[in-house]
Parts: sequence; C-alpha cells; structure tokens
Amino acid sequence: AKVAAKYAKENNIRFIIDIQDLWPEAFRMVFNIPIISEILFYPMKKQANYIYGIADKIIAVSQTYVNRALKVNKKCKIGNSVYLSTDLNEFDKLAKYNKFMGKPKDEIWLAYIGTLGHSYDLISVIDALKIIKDKGINSIKFIVMGDGPLESKFKEYAKEKGIYVEFTGRLSYEKMVGILTVCDIAVNPIKKRSAGSIINKVGDYAAAGLPVINTQECAEYRNLVTKYNIGFNCENTNVQDLVEKILFLYNDKVLRKLMGENNRMLAESKFDREKTYKKIIDLLG
Repeated sequence: AKVAAKYAKENNIRFIIDIQDLWPEAFRMVFNIPIISEILFYPMKKQANYIYGIADKIIAVSQTYVNRALKVNKKCKIGNSVYLSTDLNEFDKLAKYNKFMGKPKDEIWLAYIGTLGHSYDLISVIDALKIIKDKGINSIKFIVMGDGPLESKFKEYAKEKGIYVEFTGRLSYEKMVGILTVCDIAVNPIKKRSAGSIINKVGDYAAAGLPVINTQECAEYRNLVTKYNIGFNCENTNVQDLVEKILFLYNDKVLRKLMGENNRMLAESKFDREKTYKKIIDLLG
C-alpha cells in the first residue's frame, strides 16, 4: 500500500484506500506490553498513518475504521463505510438447498462461526453454559463452526465443564449456512480491547436471521444491536450477564423470532452485497 501511495503521489493519480483491518492495532490483541509495544509497533503505525494521510478517498468496512484514518488525513472531510456484505440471494439459495435436517425439535442451538483464536472469548460462553446446565437446563447445544490455533484448548475446556457442545471444524460455506440457518441464537464473543469492528460473522448472523448475544466492545456494532433490536449486548467477561441474556432468549420464543427478523432486515439494509457494493462502484466512478 505504501508503494502504491508513493506511486500515485509521484504520478498525480487519485489514491483511494479500502481499510479491511487496523494495523498495528490488531496486533496489540496478542502482544500488548506498555512502552515495549509502542516502540515495537511504531514503524508500522507511522507507515499506516502515511497511507491514511495521503488518500484522496477513504473507504472502510466500518465507520470506526473510517474515523481512524480521518484522524491523520487532512484531505478528506468525510469517509465512506461499507460493511463486509453477503450476496443475500445466493445465501438464501444455499440455505434452502443445504438445510441441516438433523436438529431435534426440543433443542435450542447457540451458534458461533469463525476462527478459534485469541480474539474470541469462547471460554466465557462455555462458563455461562456450564452455569445454565447446573440449573438443570440441558437442551441448549453450543454449535461451534470453524477452526484455529485455540481449537484444542476450547475443546478441552468444554469437555472439562461437561457442556453440550459440537465442534464441527472448518466447513464449506454452503454447509455452514445450512447449519447456521437452523440455529436459534448466535453469539459474538469478542475479547476486550479487540481492534475489530463490523466483522464477517455478524453479517452472516444477520443474513441467517438470528438474534445475537454480543460481548464485543465496539460501539458501532453495539449501537446496531440496540438500534435495530437484534439481540442483547453484554458486559465483556461478565459470565453472569451472558447467562441472563442466553436464558432470556431461551425462554422467549416470540422474542427470538422478533429479534431474528429484525436482524434479517438489518442484513437487507446494510449487509446485502447487491446494494452496498454499488456504493464502492459509485465512489470509484
């Protein structure tokens, strides 16, 4: 990106950036030691600031990321946020032709999709489900779709706690969609201080029409959850809060349906590739 930025400047070419992730902010999730991290990541931060600052137009996957770039850009008064989107027509076809048929009617499935890595707090979800199980509720099944560096750790912890869980491993997108759309609730358990904002999984949860239990601290997504009434925000790392919100949805089928429908409407408004990506085309024109 820096090479492209310099080339554009030297040749008087319009330079447009599309921010998919924040560097070095994303790395602080894994390595965050005061002073040392600041020194270590300074060259990367300086390079990112140069790229953000020289851009003629700013596009990003969230307004949060747009605002980060605007802090160091004096050329752009506004930026353009375009959420990572799904082709809803294709999603619905995949859901129809790959629908999972083996879900027992008396079970409530709590879904997670994505990487099993350091940014995701599945431990708190497992702890919450353990508390719920100890209350005598055994019909909530945690469906974990994906793989990653902490897969073994999460599996061992779930086994230790004795919760009702299935780790499917990495699935094809069509198979994932077929399972996700028969689930009842989705969980977005992002760890504290994560640099993530509007991430891929929340678009898929919206497309699937599922109510969401969210621990992510990103104000932008928390505001969407509240504004569109698509689920519940929880205090990060507060297991008891997770328990209460899971049980709230577990015990209220009508509310699950309402919040799920609201999330699908959010998908049609802000996560449908056919609509949202036209905005990028217009910006490039």
